[in-house]
Amino acid sequence: MTQTKREAEILYSLVEARYGDRCTPEELEEIRKGLDAILDSAKAMHAIKLENGDEPNPSFKPSGEPE
Repeated sequence: MTQTKREAEILYSLVEARYGDRCTPEELEEIRKGLDAILDSAKAMHAIKLENGDEPNPSFKPSGEPE
């Protein structure tokens, strides 16, 4: 089992212990899938190496503004 899967299982166990009596099995399965997706995304973001001076992408353009 990978580190990410272990973390997901630990978080799922916490959710199930706290809220399991208020959730259906289908809802708990959706929570499990959501935790997996969040942790996979976090792992991908951690893999991006940034330097101290790296800045955000400055290409933001508000919607509705003419180009």
